[in-house]
Formats: sequence, C-alpha cells, structure tokens
Amino acid sequence: MVTLLSTHLKSRREARGLSQEQAADLLSVDKDTISRWERGKNRPTGRSLIETLKLEYSISQNELNDWFAEMAIQNLNLDKQYFIRGYEYLSAVGIDEEELLNRLIEIDVSLVPRLTLLDEGSPEQWAPIFHSSPFTWRLLTWGDQIVGYWHYLFLKDEHFERVKKGNLRDSEITLSMLEYPSLVNTDNNYKLYMIMIGVHGAHQHQGSGSKLVRSFVNEIDRFAANNVFISDFVAVAYTPQGLTLCNDFGMECIGRHTSARAGELAEIFYATGHQVAKQGHLSKHPKIARAYFRRFPSPAVADTP
Repeated sequence: MVTLLSTHLKSRREARGLSQEQAADLLSVDKDTISRWERGKNRPTGRSLIETLKLEYSISQNELNDWFAEMAIQNLNLDKQYFIRGYEYLSAVGIDEEELLNRLIEIDVSLVPRLTLLDEGSPEQWAPIFHSSPFTWRLLTWGDQIVGYWHYLFLKDEHFERVKKGNLRDSEITLSMLEYPSLVNTDNNYKLYMIMIGVHGAHQHQGSGSKLVRSFVNEIDRFAANNVFISDFVAVAYTPQGLTLCNDFGMECIGRHTSARAGELAEIFYATGHQVAKQGHLSKHPKIARAYFRRFPSPAVADTP
C-alpha cells in the first residue's frame, strides 16, 4: 500500500544516496524494516528511533504527524465510518497523551461550554493518568477526527465518596487516588467514577453514541470475564444527554455537585453493581447480568451524600 509515509521515506533515503542496507545501519534497524516502511507495511515506532529518523532524513514532527495520520486512515479504511480506538491510536497518528487531552477537552467544551480549567483540569494533569490506565478510555473516531470518547477511573473509597458528595473536582484527581484492578485477587470489588461518555454535537444523531455505549458495556463484560467486578458506579451529568445516559444505566440522582451555579446541570448519579445489572444497560446482556447477580446477590440502597 502506497502511503505518504512510505513515499517520503523512500524518496528521502534515495536523495541521500543511501541503499536500504546503508539506511538500516544508520538507523540501527535491519534491511527488512526499511523495506516494510517503504512498502507501507508498517511504520517507525519508538521515540529514540523516530528522533534519529527525523535527524538523518531531515523530517519535521509536523510532517511525521501528517504522514502517520494518513497511513492510519488508509490502514483502517476510515472513509466516514465510526471506529472505537484505544491506546494504539496515539502511535498510529503520531501524537502523545497531552495532544490527545487537548483534543478531548475540545469535545468537553463543545458539550459543556461553561466548563473551566478548574472544573476539569489540564492536559498536563491528565496525561500521566491516561498513560497509567490505558484500559480506562476509548475514542470514537470518524475519518481522521476524534468525535467522542468514554473515560472512567477506579477510585479509592475516600475519593469515590467525595465524588458522591459533590466536593471533588476532576482537576483535583491524581494518580494516588486511583485503584488498579487485580487479576490475582478476585475477591476485590471496585468503585467506578464515570467521567465522560460523550459525542460531539454534530455526530450525536448518527448512531455513534450507541456504538460508544456498547463499547463501554463490552469493557464491563471483559472485566467480569476476568472476575473483576464493580460494586458502585457514580457519575456527574452536566447535559440533558448525560441525564438520559445515567438513567439508562439504572442510576439514581442523589444530589448536585457543589461547584454548580444556579440553573446549571451538575447532577450526581449513583448505583450499585446490582442495580445497574437489574435495571440498566447491563440488564440487556444476560450473561453479564447473571455474573453480577452472583457477585452481588442482594440489592443495596444508594447512600445519600
């Protein structure tokens, strides 16, 4: 497959009078690797290799970003289709976590224009969290654009309770607040804070939202298959769509976030794992629901903040 990346790597090697063997020696890879790049079979990866390639071939980072993005689109045949993407998207398009966060914050602001840096935090704050928990987020892409995403975190008890009480801002969340599921100790249950399930307004009526929700339910199914269960769910709804989504998950409104101004939505929703399996999205998936009922046989009543 001919891509911008393969074309430019070949032309820049030849312009320097290098054979594939000589280029391989220069870049500390093998000849087959050079050949695969130039045939569009794969692409350079690894920060050290990419920095050496940029230096030896006189390539700018902006050029690489464009070539990586074009190759990702061709590889996935993303011709106005919606796809769920994960951490591999970053290397496919040549961006890091901070650039990803810049794009996601743009989506957040399009959905909730009144959000401030104090409300949701900065790319610098969130980048290490995204890096340390790559399983906790997925992207919805359309063509070469990110048009939606979901993101959740497992929080330690005291921080989860602060979300329920409405006095924890997203900008305050740090790595030390997080729990990480163990596949060894299967007796543990986890408390999930649903930070975002959202689709940009221009794409909300194309069936894309349901695809995003299904991918999140699939994530819960994957965890259950590995004996990782969620005992408690909490979310803050800032939009009418958020209210609907929380209700669809079988969650109940238990209060308002303390940062909310008069007339603004910032409703806190909560449910136990049993409640979500009984009356929410999980109830439509009998296999997941049965696993949750075995884990949580007795319903629990939502606490008030």
